[in-house]
Amino acid sequence: MIVTHGARHSAGRLRLLAAMSVVVVVGCAPAPEAVPPVSSPPVSAPPVASETSTTTLAEPNRQTPGLFHSSRVGDDFQIYVSVPDDYDRDTDVSYPVVYVLDGDWYFNGTNARLPGGVVGIVSSLVETGDMPPAILVGIGYAGANGRSRDFGETPRGFHAFLVGDLIPTIDERFRTVPTDRTLIGHSAGAYSAVYALLRFMDSDDPPFAKYIAISGNYNWNGTRIWDTEERLSRRAEKGDVPVALYLAVGGMEEPGFLLTSRRLADVLAEREYENLESKLRIYSNARHRDVVRRAYTDGLKWVFASPHE
Repeated sequence: MIVTHGARHSAGRLRLLAAMSVVVVVGCAPAPEAVPPVSSPPVSAPPVASETSTTTLAEPNRQTPGLFHSSRVGDDFQIYVSVPDDYDRDTDVSYPVVYVLDGDWYFNGTNARLPGGVVGIVSSLVETGDMPPAILVGIGYAGANGRSRDFGETPRGFHAFLVGDLIPTIDERFRTVPTDRTLIGHSAGAYSAVYALLRFMDSDDPPFAKYIAISGNYNWNGTRIWDTEERLSRRAEKGDVPVALYLAVGGMEEPGFLLTSRRLADVLAEREYENLESKLRIYSNARHRDVVRRAYTDGLKWVFASPHE
């Protein structure tokens, strides 16, 4: 399901875009379970078993309308999209896109983990001129939360869905700037974001230009992060497209988060990747969940600043 609303919580209105093959909701940050698709069961309906499903992200799931199935992952995702207030008026303008991992938790403030959500943070930053208006995309789940699978157990399958299915769909159906995408994640989501950075940084056409990784434990799932970085460092071509990474962690977090964040920042600095600009900020009095709002706010300000401070 793709749910979309104005970045400044304008009056809600419902529209169906048949050409998009999706249900689009424009309005104020709805709770996922409160906005089922028209003539369809609630979004909490269980995903269709993979052996009976032949659908893809670009095609509605015919047995549970409004849910979209990724054959690459074997699961249904719920996608939330927030567009700037002027999106429908300024039809010649294209926008950068911010992809939010753990969208069910962090996207629009309906979860207590981040009151106001990334939607609220971006709205405030746009008002103060600290970042441009942007399209926001939250990646959530129609059924059971699959973050452990997607971020840790089989991350390449999730990246294939993200890069091969979701990004092309968003670029096709919204006015985006394909060279200005940001991926942000917290905890396991930060791990996923960093892994994506290390996999795609040397690409001629990297899927993301900006990354924000907050409170990741980069020893999670063994040495995958360090092995991937080592392979990147040995490749003859390290990439020509500029990439920015904002790392952050709370100073009162468990050692796995704090020490590996420091180690990652040190390793990247020692490599001196010419196309990578990175920054680590440690929030001295913050714990694992305390750091999210401040770090997302500061991270968005930093990655959109030119030059980076």
